[in-house]
Amino acid sequence: MKQYPIILLLFLLMLSCKEENKSRPEAEIKKEIAGVFDAYVNQLNTQGLKGIDSYFSKDDRFYWVEDGLLQYPDRAALLEGIEAFYPSVRSVHMTVSGINIHVIDDNTATLFSLYKQDFVLNTGYSFHLEGAFTILLTPEDDSWKFLIGHSSVKKPRDTDQ
Repeated sequence: MKQYPIILLLFLLMLSCKEENKSRPEAEIKKEIAGVFDAYVNQLNTQGLKGIDSYFSKDDRFYWVEDGLLQYPDRAALLEGIEAFYPSVRSVHMTVSGINIHVIDDNTATLFSLYKQDFVLNTGYSFHLEGAFTILLTPEDDSWKFLIGHSSVKKPRDTDQ
């Protein structure tokens, strides 16, 4: 008779500790992120830098690194940089390849991509960048946003060594 309260207690504990599996299918998350990144690239190619702020998280943990240096410690600094550069840009064209999305959990994923980007300034001066992105994404406002980013530009290697 003393076993019944213990068994009942164990049963109640098991029910209260049961984890709900709310995990979404990885393929679904990857498809969403690929869509967001495609839209980001399309936005750059059709509207330039105008409006790309919607892809960057409003989370206080946001930052962006360029070539290993903390370039933008927060979202406001990044947007200030874009706003300062935008008036001088006539056009931007970016192509991406080698995209690799890794889902860590329902709220965290990484994206790696190679890129080639051509800028034409209002002065007529143009330049080309080629490199790689690594981006940590998180869901926010019903979409995936860039929380932490790193972009590197391919540099010539010294072949005399």
